[in-house]
Amino acid sequence: MNVFQESCCSTLAVLLLFLLQGSRADPEPDVHVHKAVGDSLDLTAHYSKEGLEVKWRYNEIDLAEYDKDQIKRVNPPLFHGRLKMFKDNISITIEALELQDSGRFSIVVVKQSDQLPTKVFVLHVHDLIRDVQIELNDSWLESKNTCVFHLRCLASGDPDPSYSWTGDLVRTGYLVKTGDLVKTGQNQNISLHPTESATVSCTANNTVSAKHTDKTVECREKSEDSKVSPPGFDLKYVLIAVGVGVVAVVILGGSLAVFCRMRKRTGQGQDASEGGITVYEDVNTEGLPKKRSESVINGMSIYETVDDLKVTKTMPQTLYDTITFQRHPPVSASTSSPYQQVL
Repeated sequence: MNVFQESCCSTLAVLLLFLLQGSRADPEPDVHVHKAVGDSLDLTAHYSKEGLEVKWRYNEIDLAEYDKDQIKRVNPPLFHGRLKMFKDNISITIEALELQDSGRFSIVVVKQSDQLPTKVFVLHVHDLIRDVQIELNDSWLESKNTCVFHLRCLASGDPDPSYSWTGDLVRTGYLVKTGDLVKTGQNQNISLHPTESATVSCTANNTVSAKHTDKTVECREKSEDSKVSPPGFDLKYVLIAVGVGVVAVVILGGSLAVFCRMRKRTGQGQDASEGGITVYEDVNTEGLPKKRSESVINGMSIYETVDDLKVTKTMPQTLYDTITFQRHPPVSASTSSPYQQVL
């Protein structure tokens, strides 16, 4: 009897546990949603309104709720200015998505005291790919008589896009391969023989956008005395640098020459002014003493008149005056001529 009672109790316990587990709503599988920056995310509860209670959660934080035909925000700082609520279709919309909005959104629904399966949306926000460029470096392998092109694809926007390559091979002007070089990855190497060329295309893509660009490379045989430029080397930059250097040297040399010439002239002017009046000095007599000898500090110049230094009025007036202080009396009977011959 006791054994039968124990068996019945065990059976009832199992049935009760089964019923309790069956009353719980099994969670639905997560739905991954990919959106671009600036897009909107709609979270709608597709149920009738009668006896319905809904909660929207973001990373396990209550965001909004619907109860008794009313929908309201629970955490206003979340998505401030970007959260729209619609009670007619029991939904919320997050506008102008940003990269940091990526996360886990859930819709918890209770209808007439029964909890319905929770819907989970995993949001992935991606930046748009804005531009794609191909960087190129080349080298010449003389032992194999081939050109090696090192290609690198760079995309702006999404920091981690996927890359794919396609290309066509051309030999001496004729298309010999189409769709060759179908590869993936950011970096690619291409080997070509002389007279061969290839047009390659790199495509950068993510789940919300894609962009591509093309580039043509051509192999030319190089002479033995030519040197292979190191990766990233460009001759035009060297020429520009040399030109700038020459211009700088010319400007510096001209500036030094002008400076030295001006300095030399300044020194000569100072020497002349310190030496006093020159032999060609202009004499401004206005406001100066009447006599030239009184106005000249260093003495009379060689062009000075004799009048300033004559002793008496009976002395010669000029340098060319006849120096005769007393004239001979007139010739008479008692006097002889100054030119008379004395016998």
